[in-house]
Amino acid sequence: MSCDVVVAGASISGSSAARRLAEAGCDVIVFEDDLEIGTPEKCGGLVSLNSLKQMGIPPSGRIIADNMSSAIFTSPGGEVLELDAREVGVVALRRRELDKAVAREAATAGARYELGQRVIGFDDRGDSVDVVTSSGHYAAKFFIDARGVSIYKGFNPGGLLQAVQYECVLPDLRRGRVEVLVDKNVSKEYFAWLIPLDGSTARVGVGGRGPNLQPWLEGYIARRGGQTLKKTYASIVVGGPLERFVIGRRILVGDAAGQTKPTTAGGIFSGGVGGLMAGTAVASALQKGDSALLQGYEREWKDQFLKDFSVQLAVRRIYADLDNEELDALFKIMIREKVADSLKDGSFDYHATDLAKMLGARGLLDSLLVLGGSYARLRALVDLVR
Repeated sequence: MSCDVVVAGASISGSSAARRLAEAGCDVIVFEDDLEIGTPEKCGGLVSLNSLKQMGIPPSGRIIADNMSSAIFTSPGGEVLELDAREVGVVALRRRELDKAVAREAATAGARYELGQRVIGFDDRGDSVDVVTSSGHYAAKFFIDARGVSIYKGFNPGGLLQAVQYECVLPDLRRGRVEVLVDKNVSKEYFAWLIPLDGSTARVGVGGRGPNLQPWLEGYIARRGGQTLKKTYASIVVGGPLERFVIGRRILVGDAAGQTKPTTAGGIFSGGVGGLMAGTAVASALQKGDSALLQGYEREWKDQFLKDFSVQLAVRRIYADLDNEELDALFKIMIREKVADSLKDGSFDYHATDLAKMLGARGLLDSLLVLGGSYARLRALVDLVR
């Protein structure tokens, strides 16, 4: 069989690319491993309403589980920093429904979906791509690869962490309040999180390296009197974007390209936008018969996100070097300097913006001298943000 474009993976990035291609009149087929789009649900599902608007996704009750009004960050020693998130406009999504909503738009525009079909390999022949699936060979002019972590791992295996996330019923849950716990005894590289879905159910997870993530998470849920309804295990991409998104006639999007935030591994917005940009560039290349136009996708995405992601990577390196004593000191400084006030109208989509506001808070930077060797790296971050 033949078509204009084969897309591997019906995630938000793959389906966003397919939607844009189908809207441009291209013949596109999307292959999805699983028997249901959006399965399994692997991410926490937090996103801003502004990002949904930018991606052209109506914020319906079908995909939004709940609105977030606040977030509390707890240090190893119990220091608590509470943020008012009402003006930021953050919601928790039903991720399966989000992916299906984008796929419906793509299918309505003319994209074809093949579920339960795996892309096994491909052969870039210079003027076309032979895509091998579990059902046969497909000749395409371009191949959009949205197969996620498994592809990214081949380029940057060190940029992955493991994540364990359970969906639970918790008796002490506060609706609309995200909880984040940082403790190097739990995870040196990452943190634990709780994202409420309604008045009684939440996604609770932890990321990092090592064998203790699952035992810790189960113990934490038990201590809060919770009951687990669902368990998910996955690798998450925190290593930043790949150097190249376009390799011949193969175009990487979403997690496969590293289009997920290095701080939180969130990729709904940046990956979804990546899919839209890739779809636009491929459609233009098809219409004008010029594959060089594909490079515009990579430039456009990096113009919008690369600086922010570079700052996030720097923050991750600093965070990995801090110990629990330094984290407690940092929390005390942020609480004393009322950093939370500067973030009331922060940006959930671009973390460098929030970092600039934090470092601009009165007296904060000078107070960070207590962190010793980390101070020089934080000063370098200020220059990077500016």
